[in-house]
Amino acid sequence: MLDFQVKDGVAWLTFERGEVLNAINRELANAFRLRIEELQNRVDVRAVVIRGTGRAFCAGSDLHELAPLSASEAAAYELEFAEIFAKLDDLPQPTIAMVHGYALGGGLGLALYHDFRIAATSASLGMPEVELGWIPPWAVGRLAETVGVAQARWLLMSCNLLTGARAADIGLVNEAVPEDQLLSRVEEFATRLASMPAEGLSSTKAFLNRISPLRNIEYDRLASETFRDCFAKPAAQERVRSFLARKAKR
Repeated sequence: MLDFQVKDGVAWLTFERGEVLNAINRELANAFRLRIEELQNRVDVRAVVIRGTGRAFCAGSDLHELAPLSASEAAAYELEFAEIFAKLDDLPQPTIAMVHGYALGGGLGLALYHDFRIAATSASLGMPEVELGWIPPWAVGRLAETVGVAQARWLLMSCNLLTGARAADIGLVNEAVPEDQLLSRVEEFATRLASMPAEGLSSTKAFLNRISPLRNIEYDRLASETFRDCFAKPAAQERVRSFLARKAKR
């Protein structure tokens, strides 16, 4: 479910739920948490890359696990994910999201918890939650910090998907490269980071996080509460049922 390898000072974490576009469930999130906690004390690791196998970086929360929950349970479920992914901020190492294929909803949210995002030009990024009837339950503050409130408003309320190339134009990702060059570019950048003095990188990361108030977990808690209220509404519940019914027919 989560492959973990260290090579030349770079840790590579790979989501391996390709059959469901690396959708996040509790098992995957908890495996991720354990690895992040391990990396806190790995002095041999100088940079961290997260990627997905198959056709996606990550397609967000697993609706099959989310659908049976009450609104309060669903909000607590999503907040748990936010708290786990926020641990990336506490790592001394810089983190890179290697985005290919789909990065949707919580998948794009997860990418926003990284220090850097490098995407394939052909990747599809977006937050379609409003079309389902609710607000993204986490990473909204980070989205606004990354692209500005006006662009965040447009992305969230239009539910438009962006290519990796367009995402780079608005600063949602740091770089976009052709998919056949994505791995080599991420390797090159991660290796460069790993060659730098660790103290300078970790101190700069910590300082930038400290002066970036929209990254605060309090915004994730507020989004989770708003999500709870939305998720309880009949329109949202009907969208969930429709989504699962379509999946069952495939």
